[in-house]
This record gives sequence, structure tokens and C-alpha cells, in this order.
Amino acid sequence: MEYMDSVTAELSSEVIEWREDYEKVVDRARTNLTGWYNDYLPLLGIPTGVEQRFRITLDERDGVRLVLTGTADWVEPHRITDWKNPSREYLQWEQRRWNLQATAYCHALGIPSFALVAIVDGQVQETLIERPAGHGEALKDLCWAAAGLIQSDLKVWPMRWSGWHCSPKWCPVWQAGECRGKHLGPNPW
Repeated sequence: MEYMDSVTAELSSEVIEWREDYEKVVDRARTNLTGWYNDYLPLLGIPTGVEQRFRITLDERDGVRLVLTGTADWVEPHRITDWKNPSREYLQWEQRRWNLQATAYCHALGIPSFALVAIVDGQVQETLIERPAGHGEALKDLCWAAAGLIQSDLKVWPMRWSGWHCSPKWCPVWQAGECRGKHLGPNPW
């Protein structure tokens, strides 16, 4: 807790925009850390890696190499665990179906089980996700589709507007008026 408090105070000046009052953010962080420490950490086994970085070649074709990098929060021989502090609990079926991080991490580390832990107001929600080998092959296809778009040098990319990141608050492309932001403005909602 002392370390979190010191890091929070040290890094707070780097935050450009606070979604809530600083004190409320610190209180929530302390509550979530306490919930994680008391309710989830005791359930974990001995890790083989903590903040374990990986960098693997996902695939290579025609002189193009796809490289996958990341950092896993907690790695055990049978499972990878990653924790988040979202504003609400996850819909578990959505995470099991679409969580791309689970697919990437399981493929990169060769472990088919992934635990996504959401800590919301000090309460712990664990979603167990299985990603056997076939999911790694699907990940390659997805990445090759993105690589094709990058290589095509398209002036306008196919877009989806359904993610949290598609907003004037989070997206620099929107902020620069290079997408639907030029039509909807800086505060559409």
C-alpha cells in the first residue's frame, strides 16, 4: 500500500485528464488493492513469472514478420492471470468469446488457460478463459488481415465504432478530426 501511494503521488502529475477527483481515484485504487491482496492473491499458486515479458515471432510470410509482445501479470505452469480495474464487472460470456489478450498471451506462452480478474470497488470477479492451439492460428489470420491493411497504405481504413476507445476522450485520430470526429465534434454525447 505504501508503494502504491508513493507511485501514485509521483506519477499523478503526468495525468492529462482525470475522469474523477484525484482523491476518489486514490481511494478506489486503495480499495481495489486491498480486495486483490485479501481476496485473490491467497488463491494464486507459486508463480513461474511475475510481470513476465514475452516477444515471439507469430508468423512470417514473403519477408514480413509478425512479432507479438506483451507482459503477463502472473504466470503459473497451468494458467496465466491478468488483473484489471474496470469501472464495472465484465460480462463473462463476452470476455470468453472476444478477449484478444487471452488469445495472444496463451499462444505466446503456450499455456491454454487464462484468468481475467476484474477488481471493481474492492470486489474480485474472475473469468476463466480457455484458448487451445486453434485460437493461436485464428490470431495469426487476424494479424495478417491487419498487416494487409497497414501495407496497403489506405487513406481511410474500415472502422468499427463500438469500442470504448472510439471517442473524443480516448482517440487521437478523433481529436485530430481525421475520422467521424470531424462530423460529430469533440463532445457528441
